Amino acid sequence: MFITLDEIFEEFEDLDPRDQSQYLLELGYDLPRFAPEQQRDCDLVHGCQSQVWLTAEAADGDDPEISFSADSDAEIVRGLITILLAAYDGRKASEILAFPVTSVFDRLRLKQYISPQRHNGLQGMVDRIRQIAASHAPASTPQTQTLPLEVAARDGRGASASGHNASGHNASARASGTHSTLGDGNGRSPAVRMAEQDSEARNSAFDPEAIRRQFPVLNQTLDDGLRPVFLDSAASAQKPQVVIDKEREVEEQYFANAYRGRYSFGARVDEELEASRERIAGFIGAASSRQIAFTPGTTATINMVAAGWGDKFVGPGDEVLITEMEHHANFVPWQQLALRKGATLKFIPLTPDGRLDLSRLDEVLTDRTKVLAVGGMSNVLGTVHPVAELTRRAHEVGAIIVVDGAQSVPHMTTDVTADDIDFLIFSGHKLYGPTGVGILYGRPDRLDEMDPILFGGHMIDRVYRDHSTWAAPPAKFEAGTPPIVQAIALGTAVKWIQDIGIEAIHRHEQQLLQTATEQLQQVAGMTIYGPDTSHKGAIVSFRMDRVHPEDLAALLDRKAVFTRHGHHCAMPLHDLLGVSATTRASFAAYNTAEDVAALTDAIQFARDVLKVV
Repeated sequence: MFITLDEIFEEFEDLDPRDQSQYLLELGYDLPRFAPEQQRDCDLVHGCQSQVWLTAEAADGDDPEISFSADSDAEIVRGLITILLAAYDGRKASEILAFPVTSVFDRLRLKQYISPQRHNGLQGMVDRIRQIAASHAPASTPQTQTLPLEVAARDGRGASASGHNASGHNASARASGTHSTLGDGNGRSPAVRMAEQDSEARNSAFDPEAIRRQFPVLNQTLDDGLRPVFLDSAASAQKPQVVIDKEREVEEQYFANAYRGRYSFGARVDEELEASRERIAGFIGAASSRQIAFTPGTTATINMVAAGWGDKFVGPGDEVLITEMEHHANFVPWQQLALRKGATLKFIPLTPDGRLDLSRLDEVLTDRTKVLAVGGMSNVLGTVHPVAELTRRAHEVGAIIVVDGAQSVPHMTTDVTADDIDFLIFSGHKLYGPTGVGILYGRPDRLDEMDPILFGGHMIDRVYRDHSTWAAPPAKFEAGTPPIVQAIALGTAVKWIQDIGIEAIHRHEQQLLQTATEQLQQVAGMTIYGPDTSHKGAIVSFRMDRVHPEDLAALLDRKAVFTRHGHHCAMPLHDLLGVSATTRASFAAYNTAEDVAALTDAIQFARDVLKVV
């Protein structure tokens, strides 16, 4: 008995979710069961919700056809296995590697089942099938190629209900140690995804007032009749209405725990989380959503990498290289790593205007360097660092690069694939999204070799009495219940940015930065820190003679101009500048030229109140 993908597609076409479940059960009932002696540990694909056993036999030849058999202890999973067998059984090794199986499940509206986050064994089965195919395919076979789904579905291949080939032999599948990814499931390269997200083709004018109107908190009238001028987005950006609505939608309409429930709310949450993960991957140019882990935020994530990767690979005599302008979140974890491992913490020299002095990089970047950690953009000086060049130089000496993208990702195009970044970390709350959620991006090899530092539910593959094994990334780094609502709404925030266009936002912010810099330079006794505007992002930090930043901030607040004062979690940098604190104004998509004028008017008001001559 054979069933083809075409037949499955036809049956699923008009089914609602409950009918789908019944049909999956029926498919599962028809799948021959393994005898107890066939349910061998060596053929087991672990999953915390169900178990899957998989065996395979390859024919002779350089690109052989491969036959698969599989079984599960869950009937619905057996139905899903039938779909996988219809997709894979009897294909050549090269065809298996090219087959877009995620598209099959997407078309059947069953994509949540094939998520690497849902531990039902299906994703593990796909990975093992691909590993088997890779071990038999010609060496030149590309593993990221995809075939049009219609071609794959109509080529006449189906799955034998028995799962056996003509010989009836059932050989054990031997997976190679190589981890293979499935890309984004749609056959798109990072470059194509980035082109799709580029909204410059919309040819719509950037209207900061229209953008501002999308932020409820900025449209209120304060007690003194003023509208808020929010210039502290470097600390946390405000949220547009669509993000607020998305958070409420999840809470009100379908909230459930993630990757646990088969019921409709659970399936919807899984779908929304994976859609958010996929969108974030495309936004930063990642090759696969599997490289994106949801975390509590930038600080926690840098600590995760410093402990999970650093403790494993950094030892006595090694060197960790950072800069003196790093936020404490990208300074202290590396300092503490060096202290506990007996390594040396070193610093890239700075130029007098606050840039990295790359002419002296060879003095501190050596073959003993294990980690180079740097912010994409300084949260005080606004300096934008040459990440691609730093990555190239780090890799030349065998070091990895960890990029704190908390400031850079919200303000400029990021392409982790083109820049070959090892780890990129950023937060949702600076990206017009919710608090309590961050992102860990890693190259596949880095995520594989990095140890988890949080243990518990969801991040395991198998728990034994005396040891445990870990799930594949990203689940490996997502112990316990994730920040469900926040992670989903972060995807909405990223879509909001993509709809406007990150390059359009960047140009607008740079215009505001230029205008603000020119106006502040006209203020007597004003010192502006950092390089000129061609080397910095949308941040300007300054100090006036005989005016303490805290006094200035309080007086600016009286005019509803909200700035940040203090050392901005960058004490070593302020020590280098020779001041205890600065005032910082930071810009975002919703700021306007009127906001800049309000800043300079409020500074003049403060000078008058303080009687600064």
